[in-house]
Amino acid sequence: MKDKKEELKQLLIKEAETTINRMLEEAGSRKNLTLTDIERLARQAGEQVMVDITQTLVSAEAQQKEAPMCSGCGQKMRNKGLKAKHIITETGELRIERHYYYCETCRTGVFPPGSTDEVG
Repeated sequence: MKDKKEELKQLLIKEAETTINRMLEEAGSRKNLTLTDIERLARQAGEQVMVDITQTLVSAEAQQKEAPMCSGCGQKMRNKGLKAKHIITETGELRIERHYYYCETCRTGVFPPGSTDEVG
């Protein structure tokens, strides 16, 4: 578990570093940045880092191997394979590829993690 956390940490640091480098490159290509320019660059970089962190953590969490139990009937759900899904989060819209599970009894599906992604 510790190795996975360290791997994830290193991935997040690399993504943040890429965003920061892009911001610095853009700032360096302009002369006489105003305070408004600096604020805009900082805000854009911060928003990108938030999206990257959310995307990475959701993707990592969605890699679970064990099928969830159906919240309706309590039976183990069937893995129907990887599916892509667009989700709206507090940090923006993400495209996530993750396992889709389906309950034949209740005719409901879920894209873990979270029950907010359930589909009927």
